[in-house]
Amino acid sequence: MPESLRSHTLKTVIAAAALAVPAASAAEWLDWSTSEIQYLHGPTYSEPFNANDIARSIVTVTHTHGWRYGRNFFFMDTLFTESGQPAQVNLYGEAYSTLSFGKISGLDLSFGIVKDVGATAGINLGENVNSPRSGYRTWLYGISVDFDLPDFEYFNVDFLRQRVTEPADIGTSWQITPVWKLPFEIAGTKWSFEGFADFIGRNQTAAHQALAQPQLRLDLGDLWGAGNHLFIGIEYQYWHNKYGIKGLHESLPQALVVWKF
Repeated sequence: MPESLRSHTLKTVIAAAALAVPAASAAEWLDWSTSEIQYLHGPTYSEPFNANDIARSIVTVTHTHGWRYGRNFFFMDTLFTESGQPAQVNLYGEAYSTLSFGKISGLDLSFGIVKDVGATAGINLGENVNSPRSGYRTWLYGISVDFDLPDFEYFNVDFLRQRVTEPADIGTSWQITPVWKLPFEIAGTKWSFEGFADFIGRNQTAAHQALAQPQLRLDLGDLWGAGNHLFIGIEYQYWHNKYGIKGLHESLPQALVVWKF
């Protein structure tokens, strides 16, 4: 990727983050807001054309909020390669905005287990900061359905069309993404089972993909009366046909530490 395009991609990542994080002057519009910094470490990541197990540390910043007409979500991964391939740093981020049909219309659109329906648009961006020829960009749009399921704090499913435009325009495919959080208690300790999964259809050059990142978290701070801030746990990553490359699969546990604010 030329340096000018590379710079433009990074600026687009920053702009997406700015759209997802509300300005202080708009704070009165917010229904709720939460941000996290996550640290993950795994020893056996897979990459194409590399038979080695790759060790990485990942720092993830996430922000999500609900507002008068919907919700916004953003995350940015910074991936530090430690062994198994030349040392490098990769950036990957996603930003989504959902407009709630129920909030916009002022009507109760719930029926059965369906709580609300909305329109969603998003962008996915990736960059290897050590390579002048890297870059990834995908645009997404579709419908989000929010479900009201017993014991779940939330359970949402996005039904999306996606178009990959960088490093090459390879056409469109579909993507279905469930996102969930299930809090529970064991012997007076607070836990949650949460995460997401992406099921992505094939396009002109890429095979179908399945990526799941479920997390099991313990609210560690709650043990000394400072709950809902410090968490430890494990995230399991499973990626079938990683990057759309048929036969490239990834399956590994990752240590997890989270600070929520």
